[in-house]
Amino acid sequence: MVSCDNTLTCEAKGFLNDESTIAGNTQINGRVDLRFIRNAGPDGRTEARLSAGFPFGLTDLKVDAKPLVLTPSAWQLKTQDGNTVLSTRQPAAIAALLTQLRDGTMLHVRDDGVPLSGLKAALLRMDDKQGRIDGVTALIRQGPKPASTVPPAPLTPSIPPAHATPSLPLNEQTHLLELTRTTQAALIKKYDCENLSKEQDDLLLTGAYTLDHNHALVLIGCAMGAYQGTSLAFVVSRTGKGQARPASLPRPVLSKEDSRQNDNTLTGPDLDKATGTLTEFAKGRGLSDCGTSSSWRWDGHGFALTAMTFQSACGGSLPSDWPTLYRSTKQKAP
Repeated sequence: MVSCDNTLTCEAKGFLNDESTIAGNTQINGRVDLRFIRNAGPDGRTEARLSAGFPFGLTDLKVDAKPLVLTPSAWQLKTQDGNTVLSTRQPAAIAALLTQLRDGTMLHVRDDGVPLSGLKAALLRMDDKQGRIDGVTALIRQGPKPASTVPPAPLTPSIPPAHATPSLPLNEQTHLLELTRTTQAALIKKYDCENLSKEQDDLLLTGAYTLDHNHALVLIGCAMGAYQGTSLAFVVSRTGKGQARPASLPRPVLSKEDSRQNDNTLTGPDLDKATGTLTEFAKGRGLSDCGTSSSWRWDGHGFALTAMTFQSACGGSLPSDWPTLYRSTKQKAP
């Protein structure tokens, strides 16, 4: 797969997405992933990273039946909590790796591995997105174009400053919850929200929280599944009689059929009251080896997206280690 975020930092990630699959005559379990991550711009750095959910060493690596030859001094090998990461940012080491991988069918890591079909196409797609085709900085289709012809990286957007988001007094919470449930009854019914227990409501953060002097965030627990639940988010006026409206939570467009670009549903919601950061963590399945996570902050008028990761296919070495689709930076002090 290939993912490029809003700064045109791109990542090509390969792994086996079906457990215990027979590849040729070898049974592999899909606990390994191979990545090439590159920043945009003429001087964009590349990182090659091989990760596994078990310990391994350089002598455990093969391409098909041949040992993978790497220069130990050019690579970092770290094993922690049973997981191993082999990585480098040295251009010569990455070029030597690609020379050995580009025409292979399987990168073997002990008794596991990563299929290599599609690797060249994925890296070519990265080169194309970053404007490197036929240039000296390309990973796959190199040519004579100088690095100066590569477009600069887009600017990283700044995020609203952190601010505390404490719970409101109980009487105001009760009022705003009742107001929201009454005025947004049709939308709540549309989502078939269930009657949840107090424990489930607490888990899904049902309640009202300060956004600023004039606005509050109201979360309504909607449904609870086997390992995660969904909530509806509303912005409610704290002044006068008050008005409740569905919160607009912007997300990158993932496909033409994507209907969640600005809706107010949250899966696995969390709220960091110290920074005012609202987050979603939606697992594709219980293993957390696919899914999406997003975070937002209130800017005084609406919620601004601050980060997003996404992986549609399930697999890889570590849970929740999904490619980045959106990143931001802190606002500079005036």
